[in-house]
Amino acid sequence: MNTKNPMHTSTHTPARRAPILAAAASLLLAPCLFAQTSAPEAKDAPVAAAPAPGRILNPAAQLADQRYSIKFDGGDIQLFSKVLREKFPKDNFVFDEIPQPVPLPAFELRNVRAAEIGRTVEFLTRGEYKVEIAGNEPEGNIWRIGPVNKPTMPAATKMRSVPAPSLFSSEESLAEIRKAAEELEMMRLEMASRDGRRLRETRLKPLKSEKIFVIIGDEDGVTGLQSLINAAEQRLANEVAAKVAAYTADAPKVRAVLAPHVFADEVRRKQVIASLRDVENTLKEIHGLTKKVSGSENVPVPWADSQPHPEQKIFVLRGTEAGIAGMESVIKAAEQLAAEEDALRRADRMKYEALQAEEKAALKAAEKAAKEGKSEQ
Repeated sequence: MNTKNPMHTSTHTPARRAPILAAAASLLLAPCLFAQTSAPEAKDAPVAAAPAPGRILNPAAQLADQRYSIKFDGGDIQLFSKVLREKFPKDNFVFDEIPQPVPLPAFELRNVRAAEIGRTVEFLTRGEYKVEIAGNEPEGNIWRIGPVNKPTMPAATKMRSVPAPSLFSSEESLAEIRKAAEELEMMRLEMASRDGRRLRETRLKPLKSEKIFVIIGDEDGVTGLQSLINAAEQRLANEVAAKVAAYTADAPKVRAVLAPHVFADEVRRKQVIASLRDVENTLKEIHGLTKKVSGSENVPVPWADSQPHPEQKIFVLRGTEAGIAGMESVIKAAEQLAAEEDALRRADRMKYEALQAEEKAALKAAEKAAKEGKSEQ
C-alpha cells in the first residue's frame, strides 16, 4: 500500500499512523485496505450526487463524505469479507450464505465513496454478488454482501415404494437395476454440481421379501428412479408375457411311438437312437442360432427329446409339436424300413423252408421208389 500517493489525503497524525503501518506490515502480501475521512468541505461546495437506489440505504452526510482507499491483492469473496472485518472493526457486516468460493481479482481504489466499493465488487464478480452499504454513524456503517442468485435449499426428503416382482425374479436382473440406478443418480448429482445447485442424494433400497424397491431422496431423484424401475419392470414383464404366449401357442407334449420291428433287432435299435440324438442336437443348434440372430429368447423354435423303452417296444417323445413330429417321422421311417426288411426275411425264410420241404418230399419219394424196386425183384 502506497501511503504517499498524492491523491490520498489523510488526516491521521504520525502517532495514529504507526499502528496502521504495523498492521499492514504484519499482513505482508495479504489483501489490505484502509479508510479515511476527508477534510470538511466548504459550505458552498457542490453536493455529491446521490448513490444509486438500493445501494446506499441511508445516504447520511457522514457516509457520503467518507472516503476509502482500498488495495486488495486478489483472492475470493470469503477472503475479502475477512479483510473488511479486520480493517473496519467499527463497521457492521452482514454476509449472506456463500455456497462456494467466488473469485475476486486484485483491485485498488483511492479516495472513493463507499458506494463505489460495492459497485466494484459487483463488477469484478460479474454480478454474482451485490453490496449494500448503509450509514450508521457513530456506530459505523452497515455492509450487506450476498449472492444475487442464492441457491435454493434442497427439497424435502421423499420416500416411495415401487413394486417390481419381475426384477426380483433373478439376482442378475436385481444387480443390473441397482447398478443402473447408482450410475444415473451420480450423473444427476454431478450435473447439478456443475450448475452450482445443491441436491439431496437419492438412494434405492431393495426389499426382497416384499419384492419392492423403497426410494428415498428429493422429489426429482425419487421420480427419476421410479421411472427407471417402472421401465425395467415393464420390459421384463413383456418378455415373460411373450414367453408365456409362445409356450401356450406351442406347449410341450408327450407322445409314445410304437416300434416293435426297431426293437426286435439290437443293431436297428442303436441306429435309431443315434438318429434321434442327432435330431435333438440339430434342434438345439437351431435354437442357439435363432437366439443369436434375433437377440431374444422369445422366438419359438421346435425342440424335443426321446426316451427308449425296450420292454414296451416304444419311444416316448417330449417337446413341442414340431419337434415331436420330426422325431416321430424318424422313428416311423425306421420302423417301416425294419418291417419291410422283416417281411423280406420272412419271405426268404418261407421260400427256404418250402424248398427244404420239397427237397425232403423228393428225397422221401426217391427212397420209397427205391424200396419198391427192390421188392419187385
